[in-house]
Amino acid sequence: MLKKKNILHLLSWFPTPNDPTAGNFCLKQILSVSPMANSVILSAFTDTRLSQKTQIEVIDYKSFKHILIHVSPSKFPIDKVARVLNKWRIFHAYNKGLKYVKKNYFIPDLLHLHVTLPVGKVAYYWWKRYKLPYILTEHWSIFLPQNNAAMTSQTLKNIQKIANHAQMILPVSEILKESMQQYGISAPFSVIPNVVNTEIFIGQQNQPHSLKRILHISTLSDEVKNFSGILRVILQLSKKRADFVLDVVHDYPKPEFEKYVLDHNLQDFVIFHGKREESEVAQFYAQSDFFVSFSNFETQGVVLLESFACGRPVIATQVGGVPEIVNAERGILIPAKDEDALLKSVEYMLDNYETFDKDKIRDYACRNFSREVIGAQINAVYEKVLGKKNKHHPMILRRIFDT
Repeated sequence: MLKKKNILHLLSWFPTPNDPTAGNFCLKQILSVSPMANSVILSAFTDTRLSQKTQIEVIDYKSFKHILIHVSPSKFPIDKVARVLNKWRIFHAYNKGLKYVKKNYFIPDLLHLHVTLPVGKVAYYWWKRYKLPYILTEHWSIFLPQNNAAMTSQTLKNIQKIANHAQMILPVSEILKESMQQYGISAPFSVIPNVVNTEIFIGQQNQPHSLKRILHISTLSDEVKNFSGILRVILQLSKKRADFVLDVVHDYPKPEFEKYVLDHNLQDFVIFHGKREESEVAQFYAQSDFFVSFSNFETQGVVLLESFACGRPVIATQVGGVPEIVNAERGILIPAKDEDALLKSVEYMLDNYETFDKDKIRDYACRNFSREVIGAQINAVYEKVLGKKNKHHPMILRRIFDT
């Protein structure tokens, strides 16, 4: 039996007490590969609740550990200086965390960086100082044309430096790969999509229900998800028919949208369910007839994969990696921000969702996005990268703990 590889994961987006769902798609990818590798996540963040300088918390996910280093933020009165001091404290915490991992778990064979910034600066530093190699999984929509206003010259410079020193880059879609290459990123690429738990998200039959059920799940960030556009379409639709309801599962409260529903008497058409656990979310898919996404940009869309795993068709926008996974067998593609197209598509789907083959939709998800499939793909990258590892690597690694 082959010895398991020791993989240390660094996440730029990760769950914290203030943001418990951040980066959950990163955790799902780690979970998929953990049966084949010893996995530890290391994260550091400023925590205003902390009384001492630092505190180490270990979260046990059974198949991997997540080490969270809570760091007390600087109280320096000048904000600009405080931000610099906080960055230094976080950087120091990661170095402290690396020694903690070695002492309590293992010497890493490889770093797996998830999203380039901000924590990619730590991965790059460890590569330059200790020759600890890293690969990069990228989800960030900043590379997409619809969101490139956020790409400043300094951000691009940092991204290029970090990404081009990765042993392999794993974008979640082909369009994300192409967009990164257009920004001068030339490291080797291997597209590995997001993962869905096909044992929880399953193709159950709907329970009988009097109203046709549309489902939307997101953060409700209007800049990205354009949920206000969905509400305007629902308002128009409610004037034409009353045989449907939109179920909305969302991570964060959005009083402005709830007010819109009340102001326009849409209480019978739109139901906000708030944040739900994964098993509950799976039940919402099972009770739905189809899923609606109206995003302005997406690198892929985990919710679309979950809908497929439950055998449900989708309406989604032609942005990012979405056209790579949505076709006429699995749903309808429409232009972003086109509310007329969304209205027509929702009307069509309300009358025709039963014509979609649920078994074929689910089979597509199982063959392409299950834990077993994605875990094997990530593990193959580990094997390839570590097969080319510098023969002096173990000796160099031990220098980490002698300095």
